[in-house]
Amino acid sequence: MIAGICTTAEDTVRAWGDLPAGFLDVDWAEVSLLATQHRVEGLLHESLELAGCADQVPVSVLAALRRRADLAETRYRACYAALVDVARRAPDLVAEMVFFKGADLASRYGSPAHRMIRDFDLIVPAARVADVRKVFESLDFWEKPGQHGPMFVSSPEHPQIGAEYVAFDVHLDTPADDDTTEPGHGDRWLGAAVPAALGEVACRRLSLEYALLELLADTGKHALSWIQVCLDSDVRLIRALDAELLCGAGEIDTELLAGMAARSGLDGHLAVGLAVHRAVRGELPPALSSLGGHADAGADVADMVALPDGRLLRWAIPLRDRALRSDRAVRALAMMPPQARHRGHWFDWRRGLLAGAENVAELTRRARDRLGPRPAGTLPPHVV
Repeated sequence: MIAGICTTAEDTVRAWGDLPAGFLDVDWAEVSLLATQHRVEGLLHESLELAGCADQVPVSVLAALRRRADLAETRYRACYAALVDVARRAPDLVAEMVFFKGADLASRYGSPAHRMIRDFDLIVPAARVADVRKVFESLDFWEKPGQHGPMFVSSPEHPQIGAEYVAFDVHLDTPADDDTTEPGHGDRWLGAAVPAALGEVACRRLSLEYALLELLADTGKHALSWIQVCLDSDVRLIRALDAELLCGAGEIDTELLAGMAARSGLDGHLAVGLAVHRAVRGELPPALSSLGGHADAGADVADMVALPDGRLLRWAIPLRDRALRSDRAVRALAMMPPQARHRGHWFDWRRGLLAGAENVAELTRRARDRLGPRPAGTLPPHVV
């Protein structure tokens, strides 16, 4: 049931086909947990309603799915309302902002309830960060420093449980995962952005190729991180749906996508991300089929995980089998020594204070090496 979820409720119901005769015997607790882990609660709820079988689902499960869908919509609308306020103060500045990740993707679904977000991610030129800071401070946002740029946080006008704050995560010049030191490289990300609008707000968004690169590279990085497994964020079906949605939004130039990945030092991340997508969905989207070689290069690496104590281990269960298992976090905790499994070690995990720290970069390097030599002129200057 979860594996059959598509980007719309209509397509999901068609993918389900004739619901099994044993529908009443479905393990609804497991379905509900998986839907939450994979961030598809809104799509599942609407699909059950559309299929005409919601009356066969436990009321508590339906209520939980509906609450999560409502929360997704509330978070989006709270962030959007704040964006409208920012745009009224500084329309020219907002028109330069490049929105990506959930801010862009949620607006592409049939409803914000279909795509949970945490905040609005955006890219701005580093030279404009002072202007960005000034407008957010004028609206009483407080600033939280970050590795890739500041995050601006405030309370919504009408806070609700689960949506007590709104946040704008600012990335300077490039997405945080861009792994090149090439001068002016950020201009490629900003220069590849296209005019767009979020509701009534004029802004910019990444081109489809650049949006897919960012999404798939992030998918690969999360899949290899032990900490992300413990957050239920290592493999999420919603990321695969995001990729399918982008692939259906227009023609994709896969040569451009692969070339940008090589120039950004993200071709290993891309390879793992494509392998994860293929494992979760059974195949790549037709628009990305020419990148099957990348998925092949990342397939073996995608079955490994980088632990916070520096070890690199292989999962006992292949990704295609574990992706829709709800016990991945429990199995990940079992990989650590008993004395290091307690949640009290959480900040040590996050800050890399345990000896070795997560070495996701080594795993993405292995995937990159399996791709073979890069075409001339595509090596980032820090790669020998």
